[in-house]
Amino acid sequence: MHSNSYTLRYAIIFTASVAILLAVAASGLRPMQERNIAQAKRAAILQSVMEVDPVTLEADYASFITERVYDIGGDSKEGVSAFELDLKKEMKASDQERSFPIYEFSRDGQTRYIIPLQGKGLWGPITAFVALDRDLNTISGIVFEHEKETPGLGAEINTSQFQEQWQGKKLFSEEGTFVSVRALKGSGNNIDGKLHEVDGLTGATMTLNGVNTMMSDELARYSNILTSINS
Repeated sequence: MHSNSYTLRYAIIFTASVAILLAVAASGLRPMQERNIAQAKRAAILQSVMEVDPVTLEADYASFITERVYDIGGDSKEGVSAFELDLKKEMKASDQERSFPIYEFSRDGQTRYIIPLQGKGLWGPITAFVALDRDLNTISGIVFEHEKETPGLGAEINTSQFQEQWQGKKLFSEEGTFVSVRALKGSGNNIDGKLHEVDGLTGATMTLNGVNTMMSDELARYSNILTSINS
């Protein structure tokens, strides 16, 4: 029979060995995980403006997307990677210190400007990629993503039915004032002819609050940038 000290030593050695193996496995998997995250981000950016083919994803992104970064005043910032920017971290900085990424899409004579946004849902972060026409006013496409929103309720923001109704909506009024677009409370709302509203979702008040905050407060910070690009 083994002594208690032997058993204890064995347990310690076994636990340490397992910990080392898990650490090695995790470090080995990390590059693959980071690549998958990057690929998912590229796919979301492109999905706001075109059909995405996983086989040609990287080539399409490299061919059609130009990454740009601006300050709050609309001046271009050099030496900063739009793709590598952490939106959550940027949101904690002052407006004067922040960097604002934009992805310019060009293909077959068409140009779109894609703005990445991040906000808070009911259970976790939500993100949006808002694609604008060349006029920098009309929404041509939008992709919403979430991590933990409730299935059948807030999680519906990433369905085509919810996202497609944003197409053709306007960010600015006829007078040139930034108005943006908001999702109404509940579903079944009459939005015919309304350029700044979309139908909401039943039982998803907190998620839609996060969506509307992104589309108003966060997107408003891009107004000077959009004016600068359009000048």
